Amino acid sequence: MNVLHQEMPLLARHAGIWRGTYTHIRPDRSVIDQHEFRIRVELPDEGDVVYRQHTHYWWPEGRSQDFVFGAYYADKRIWWNTDRIRGALWALDDVTLYLTFAFGSDPGQYVCEMIQLSPDSVHRARTWHWFEDHKLARLTLVDEARETEVSPDA
Repeated sequence: MNVLHQEMPLLARHAGIWRGTYTHIRPDRSVIDQHEFRIRVELPDEGDVVYRQHTHYWWPEGRSQDFVFGAYYADKRIWWNTDRIRGALWALDDVTLYLTFAFGSDPGQYVCEMIQLSPDSVHRARTWHWFEDHKLARLTLVDEARETEVSPDA
């Protein structure tokens, strides 16, 4: 069984497929971008990777992007150290995860994200605060719902 079921049960409840909308806004509340996404969260039972995320984004004009990245567990957190992102995630309480990360392509920029999971594990809300040189540059609002149920061992 994946260590996250015991050590980070809130995160383990996020396993499965999620679909929703990202809305990126400037601090003045004007919309920069809005697009749809589908994320599959897996918790592998073997190997160093304890969390794997497959992400597919698509925009109304037909553009799309796909990413797959994994994280390892240490010190009651999961950690990413990939070409795309570097950061850590941990639980704040029974419904809230907190994540800080930077994109490898832009070390002067970093993101602080809060993720709230509904008690029935069907809805998630996420907010991202993007900072450039320690100044708020953008916000991202994410509204999503579970697409399919998965077994607890997924």
